[in-house]
Order: sequence, then structure tokens, then C-alpha cells
Amino acid sequence: MSSTNDKLNHLRQKIKDSDFQHSRGLSNEVSYYILAYDAEDELQVREEVKSIESQLNHETVGVDILEFNVYDIMWKILDDMGIKDDVLEMESDEGMSYLIEQLNNALEMTDSENMFVKYMKDHIPDKDVVIFVTGIGEIFPLIRAHKILNSMHQIIDDVPVVLFYPGKYNSLNLSMFGEAIEDNYYRAFQID
Repeated sequence: MSSTNDKLNHLRQKIKDSDFQHSRGLSNEVSYYILAYDAEDELQVREEVKSIESQLNHETVGVDILEFNVYDIMWKILDDMGIKDDVLEMESDEGMSYLIEQLNNALEMTDSENMFVKYMKDHIPDKDVVIFVTGIGEIFPLIRAHKILNSMHQIIDDVPVVLFYPGKYNSLNLSMFGEAIEDNYYRAFQID
């Protein structure tokens, strides 16, 4: 298995490839990728994501990096809905299971165009981009990665998407922090 540093270096090179940028050579699959890494490497990954964005957005590689931090998006959406403070109190008043259920309902996670996907779709510029999805470890267990990915690929299918995942991915199963098993997700390619 590759180290986190090796995977990040591989991603840097991959992004510069025109075939990657334009989703060519994937046999009509959606161009979704998962860069799984050890949770203890979170700070390294955050720094490297910013570095990749900064470097590649200033170079002439033909594409810009657009980062969506789902944790930040969740709080923005809840604030816009006027329920952010209620959510903060909900866990202590009602418990984690109730909070998860209510958040998933409020964010319409069972809809093909849930609030995350709508937000992302509305913020994708009309130019070539590679989308980085970050913050999935911060939002766990409130929202699960597979729920975001399953709805994203129905709406965002014409640009490459890279999910940064603090856990394990074996091209079928996601395992947050290497322990909590999520539902199967098999549409993404691994960044090794």
C-alpha cells in the first residue's frame, strides 16, 4: 500500500494529465477518485490540498482545482436555513442518533439532489475544473461519504472529482478511520 505522501504526489502528476482533466480513458465510467489515507495524516493532507490548489491554480495546466469542504458546507446550509443553533443543541437534548436522523432529513440526503449536491452544482464555474471534496472525516458520523458520492455522480458527471477520505477504500468498501464500515461504494477509482 502506498504512503499518503506517495498518493498525494501521484495525484499531483495525475491532475496535470489532459486525459484525467477531461475524463478520457475510463470506459464511460464517472471520473470519481478516492484518495484514502491514514487519519493520523489529516494535517499533512490538508496542507497538501492547499499546496496543490495554490500551485496548480497558478500554473498553466488547463484546469483549476475547486475544493468543497463538506463540513463547512453543512454549517453554511444549516445557518442559511436558520437552524444552526438548534442543531448544536439537538445532540445534548436528544442524542446522536436523533441528530443524525434529523440532519439527514434537513439536508435531504435521500434525494438525488440533496443539499450538498445542490450547493456544489450551484458553485461550479463554467470552465474546466477538478473538484476536491474534503471534510468528510469532520462530518462523520453525521453524514456518510457514500451518501454524498451516490448522489453527486447523478448530477456532477462531467468533471473529475477527488474525495479525500481518512480511512480505507478497497474499490468496494469504505471504512472511515479504518474502523467504521460504510455502505458499499464501487464507482470510484483509487488514487494509489
